[in-house]
Amino acid sequence: MNRKLVLSLVLAASALAAACAPSAPPPAAPAEPALNAPEAIAALNAAREGFMKAYEAGDAEAIGNLYTKDAISESNNQPSLKGRDAIVASLKGMFEQVTVKTVLTAEDTKTLGNVGVDAGRYAVTVTPKAGATPYTNEGRYMVIYVKDADGQWRVWRDMDNAIGTPRPAPEAGAAAAKAK
Repeated sequence: MNRKLVLSLVLAASALAAACAPSAPPPAAPAEPALNAPEAIAALNAAREGFMKAYEAGDAEAIGNLYTKDAISESNNQPSLKGRDAIVASLKGMFEQVTVKTVLTAEDTKTLGNVGVDAGRYAVTVTPKAGATPYTNEGRYMVIYVKDADGQWRVWRDMDNAIGTPRPAPEAGAAAAKAK
């Protein structure tokens, strides 16, 4: 019986000693993500410039490389395009029919760690390749960027919103003129 008592006391003392022993310090808190880091803002500005140059060149592949693989593009009065491949396919179809001069004017560009937002105004001049009269369109845009695994900032989501009444499709305009 004494042996049981001694064994119980040893176990209790061991447990008490373990509970009172100094514990390892807690892990260091992760570093705060950088807010508006100059190199991140510069990268978003460069991506915007690259977008405008590729648009003017009619280079759907170059524009597609500015998007993440799972990007979603939501243009005014158009169905959502889900994924880089859908975005590139849509742009290729458009560039077969028109040339586009795009001017993006940033009003607010911010980053926090690996996420960035660029918002502003756009103006586009669209020139149909079939010889129709060019037209312009203006509006607002918002782009959400993420820093991809390769370190490149890419568009994850984008949305634009035209100011004013959108230009009618050529068929709709012709039908309306005949109806008068």
